[in-house]
Amino acid sequence: MNSVGWLMVLFVTSAIVLFALMYWLTGRYLLHEVDERLRGEVAEFQSIGRTEAIASIDALSHRDVASSRPYGVFDARGQWLAGNVTHLPVQSDRVPFNYIQVQGAGPVTGHYRGIIVPTTSGLRIVVGHGIDEILVFDRTLVTTLCAGLALTIVLAVAFGAALHMISNRRIRVISETSREIMAGQLDRRLPMHGTSDDLDRLVSIVNIMLDEIERLVSEVRGVCAGIAHDLRTPMTRLRGGLERVRRRSNTVEDYAEAIDAAIGQSDVVLDRFTALLRIAEIEAGGRRASFSTLSLDTVLRDVVELYQPLAEHRGLSMKVYASAPVKVTGDIDLLFGAIENLVDNALKFTPHGGTVTLYAGDDGGFAVLQVTDTGPGINPEEREAVLRPFYRTGRARADMTAGHGLGLSLVAAIARVHAADFEIFDNHPGCRMVLRFTGG
Repeated sequence: MNSVGWLMVLFVTSAIVLFALMYWLTGRYLLHEVDERLRGEVAEFQSIGRTEAIASIDALSHRDVASSRPYGVFDARGQWLAGNVTHLPVQSDRVPFNYIQVQGAGPVTGHYRGIIVPTTSGLRIVVGHGIDEILVFDRTLVTTLCAGLALTIVLAVAFGAALHMISNRRIRVISETSREIMAGQLDRRLPMHGTSDDLDRLVSIVNIMLDEIERLVSEVRGVCAGIAHDLRTPMTRLRGGLERVRRRSNTVEDYAEAIDAAIGQSDVVLDRFTALLRIAEIEAGGRRASFSTLSLDTVLRDVVELYQPLAEHRGLSMKVYASAPVKVTGDIDLLFGAIENLVDNALKFTPHGGTVTLYAGDDGGFAVLQVTDTGPGINPEEREAVLRPFYRTGRARADMTAGHGLGLSLVAAIARVHAADFEIFDNHPGCRMVLRFTGG
C-alpha cells in the first residue's frame, strides 16, 4: 500500500474514532442531566412521612406528564401503595438505573431511567424519568453519524484517488524528464507547478543541482577541448623538432640543441598541467583548513612590490589605494596568487604609457579588491567565457599574446573557494576586475 492509501486509512480511522467519541459524549451528557434531576428527588423525598408520601405520589401520578415522569411508593415489604409505577425494581437505593414499563393496558412499553429513594418512615419511593426521546435521539444521531461517516469515506476515497492521480501524473512527467536528462539533454529541467508545495521545493533543489552539474560538465568538456587544442601546438613542435634532428643532425651540438628545445616544449606542457592541477586542488576545497584572518591590503602591497619593476620596465605606472586594515578570512598563498594573476593580466594587456590601478577597501560592509587597467578591455560577450580554462579572447589570439588561458580561471576558482564574487566591468578604457568577499 502506498503513502496515499495509508493516509486514507488513517483519515477514515480518525473519522470513525471522532464520530464514536461524539456519540458517546452526547449520550453520556443527556443521561447525566436525567441523573441529576433524579438525585434531586432523593433529597426531596427521603424525609417525607407515610401519609404525605402516599398523597403526594398519588397526585404526581395523575399529572399530564405522569407517563414520562412516573412515581411509585412501596412499603418495607415491597407492596405497592400508590403511583403509576406498580412494581418495585430489584435495584440498589440511590443508584440510577434503566428499566422498561408497560404503558396503559396495551403492549406498548416505555424506557425509563429511575432511582429508589428510601424514606425515614420506612417507605421506598421509585422516581422515574422517560428516556424514549433520548433513545430516539441516539438512534437519529447514530444514523446521522453513519451517513456522515459514509460521506466522509466516499470523499476521502475520491480525494485520495484524485491526489494519487495528480501525484502520479507529476511523477510521470518528472520521470520522463529525468530520463531525457540521463540520456544527455543536460539543458532540460524538471517541471514546476508554481504551487510552492513539497514536491515543487524538491524539484527546485534538483534543478539548482542540475544547473551546477551542467556548468561542471560544460567546464569539463571545455577543459578537455582546451587541453587537446592548446597542447597540440607544443606537442607538434616537439615531435617535428625530434624528427628534424633524426633526419638532419650529425653532431653532438645539434643533438644537444634539439634536446634543449624538446625540454623547453615539455616544460610548456608541464606548466599547463600544473596550472590545471592547481585549479582542481583549489576547487576541491582542501585548502579551507588553512584559512585564517589576514589583511588583504598587506597582500596587495606585497604583490605590487613584486611587480613594480616589471611595470616600470614596460613603461607602465602602478597606483595603489588601500585603506588599512582590510580583514578577510582566507588562504594567504591563494589570495596572493589571485592578485598576482590579475596584476599580471593587467600588465600584459596595458599598452606602453598606460596605468594599472589597484584598490583594496570596504564597500557596504564587504571587503573589495579591484584591479583596473587602461588596456583594450574584454568584450561583454566574452566576460563569462574568459573564466573557463584555456579560453583566450579574440584580441589575445590575434596579438599572439603569451599565455595559456588559465590565469582568470585560476582567479575564479580561488574566488569560489573564498565565497567571493568575481566580476569583470568596463573601465572606459580598459578593464576593471572586482573581487567582493561576501562571506556567503
